[in-house]
Amino acid sequence: MNRLAHHQGIHKFFFTLGLTLQLSKSVIKHLIHIVDALTTKGFSGTLTDIHYWSFHPNHRTTLRHFFTKSPWNEERLLGKLQEWILS
Repeated sequence: MNRLAHHQGIHKFFFTLGLTLQLSKSVIKHLIHIVDALTTKGFSGTLTDIHYWSFHPNHRTTLRHFFTKSPWNEERLLGKLQEWILS
C-alpha cells in the first residue's frame, strides 16, 4: 500500500473504530487517502482536491467509482462512529 508516514495514524484510528475488520483493504486504502485530503489545508471539497491533496496513486475516476458504485451501509458506519464518540 502506498502509504505516507501520517497515514499510519489514520489507519490506527480506523482500527480503533473496528472498521479494519469490517471493510476490505482497498476500501480502507481509499478512506485513508480521503481523510488525508479532507484534513489538508487548502482542500475545497472537490474530487480533484481529494485526488491531489491525498497523493492518491490511482486516477480520480477510481475515486468517483468508489463513491458512486460502492455498496454503503450508512447506518452501520454511523453506528460505529457514534460508538467511538460515546466511549
